[in-house]
Amino acid sequence: MKRKFKIRFHLGAGENYMKWRIEDTTTKNVWFFEPENFSAVIINGKLHNHPSTAKKINDGANKTVCAWIMAEDVVMYSNENMWMRGQVAYNPRVMPHWIDNNGNNVDKHEYAEMLIDNKKIYTP
Repeated sequence: MKRKFKIRFHLGAGENYMKWRIEDTTTKNVWFFEPENFSAVIINGKLHNHPSTAKKINDGANKTVCAWIMAEDVVMYSNENMWMRGQVAYNPRVMPHWIDNNGNNVDKHEYAEMLIDNKKIYTP
């Protein structure tokens, strides 16, 4: 399966601070979206994390890019129909890995579909 879209929340200083960042890794095109105006379905997404970097952040180091989602496709979604039941989240200050709504480590988990709505990521 070819996952060509890299999706992450952008925390770098500047005009795109606190926006969703989507990169087409084949063309290197990058788009930024305000969370309040952004909903998208992630097709065949896989959660990625650099555990050693996340552990350093969890221990108090400055934040740097260490987690993202690779996806086969990203489809803009305009209807807030919450057909998803679970949620995944990433904050290395809280836990140095992706977690589900039960607190389980879900690093490297794959989902056929995920929904981004505002700043949250939902799963089936």
